[in-house]
Amino acid sequence: MPKAQPNGEKESLPSPRPANSCMDVKIQIARAQLGTALDLFIRDKDPFSVHSLACGGSEIIEGLAKEADLPSISTHILQTIPDIDQRKLKRLRNQHWNALKHFYEQDGKTVRNDEALMTDFTDEANDAVLFGGWLDYLLVTKRLPVEAQVFQVWWYAMNPKSMNPDVDPSRWLAMFSKIDTQPRQEQKRRLRRAVEKWRNNKEILRDPRTELGPLSPSAAR
Repeated sequence: MPKAQPNGEKESLPSPRPANSCMDVKIQIARAQLGTALDLFIRDKDPFSVHSLACGGSEIIEGLAKEADLPSISTHILQTIPDIDQRKLKRLRNQHWNALKHFYEQDGKTVRNDEALMTDFTDEANDAVLFGGWLDYLLVTKRLPVEAQVFQVWWYAMNPKSMNPDVDPSRWLAMFSKIDTQPRQEQKRRLRRAVEKWRNNKEILRDPRTELGPLSPSAAR
């Protein structure tokens, strides 16, 4: 299963380590955004805020992966589908995020009309953004908090058709059997229960690939 972190183990966010120390603040920002987004997502809160935070954190961590010459989600997609337009890919990925963060069009004068775009926005739009952001975070830092590990397994079980057919699915099926066929409310409930179950697992907490500390940072005191 995952490798984890109990809530409240440490009050400050960890400082993962890219080669260049000037990148530390960027990692902390990305980690705070991804952590808060996932915390809200697990608790089934405000999908707009989840999306804004997850997209912001994902963009930063993708840049960190690029600077470290690591294969991010975007580079994987471009290698898998080499003919895809990179600008189009980013537009598709960011379309809801742009609607959430911008009032004007790029000319700075025309008010955006996002009513039609946002009619199809649901909490499900956050699944892939969170998955990609945390996967890039793992590539950069080599660690994940337990909640992100549980979420990864949940995402695998939710998207069985996206998985490599040569990969044994027994691990995520054992945790989330047939979850992809269940109503969204039940899918999220099972995610919350799994997080609570594994959050304090001692074996996971001892694993060096587990990032200890709160999922979402506290305000500075």
